[in-house]
Amino acid sequence: MKKICICLLCATMVGTTSLAQQFADFEDLGLSAESYWNGSDGSGSFTSGDYTFSNNFTDWGEYGTSWDGFAYSTMSAATFASLEDQYNSCVGHGANDSQTFAVVYYNSYSSKLPTVTRKDGAPFKLYTCRVTNSAYAYNSMKYGDAYAKKFDESDWFLITATGYLNDVKLGTAEYYLAQNGKITDYWDVMDLSGIGTVDRVEFSLSTSDVGEWGMNTPTYFCMDNFNEPSSIDGINTIRNNDSSTKNFDLQGRPIQEGRGIMICNGKVIIK
Repeated sequence: MKKICICLLCATMVGTTSLAQQFADFEDLGLSAESYWNGSDGSGSFTSGDYTFSNNFTDWGEYGTSWDGFAYSTMSAATFASLEDQYNSCVGHGANDSQTFAVVYYNSYSSKLPTVTRKDGAPFKLYTCRVTNSAYAYNSMKYGDAYAKKFDESDWFLITATGYLNDVKLGTAEYYLAQNGKITDYWDVMDLSGIGTVDRVEFSLSTSDVGEWGMNTPTYFCMDNFNEPSSIDGINTIRNNDSSTKNFDLQGRPIQEGRGIMICNGKVIIK
């Protein structure tokens, strides 16, 4: 694969991205290895960086518990064997090989969608987030299960982000977790920037595999680095307080570490 290696010297980044917002990488949540948080403490949400993520947890007594919205996880397994594995990503780690990532469960029967706001309630400009499939959804689409079909080239699985400001819908952004016979199995960039400035963003899922009782595909996906500033055709930049540099392939995935400023194909973007 042809690779574009972009090394950005931090001093040149002033004015390129807004640093007024600290994006959510979920590492600040302090979760121990091989564990997860699903809202069982009844808090109804959690905060990472400058953002608050909604959670709905219900204790049904003798019938068990349930949750939807956002959870977070450090589970390193990338497989799915039972519902105990619903906190696994299909990758086995967070974006950029980090430890912690969010797990998003969209309950189509609930009026409360997975929602992100700023922790201070202020409006914020949308940039990007990283997304990939959960191990649960990936396994179901790849092989089929008792409820859902094995995906073929005609099937699709879609994330939709919808932004609001003062309860007015501003727009949407989409990312296909599966389409044209391909199922995402790495951390990819979902571009949210076209929505604009919002005071909340809601996430939902839809699929081609729908039955009498609704969607058959497990309605989970994984997220990391929510609202990380991005430039140069969707390839992530680095923060001013990060003295290292990062190289990316054509899909925006890190490939190695380096220093300086360069474009491997000979085109200088930032001088």
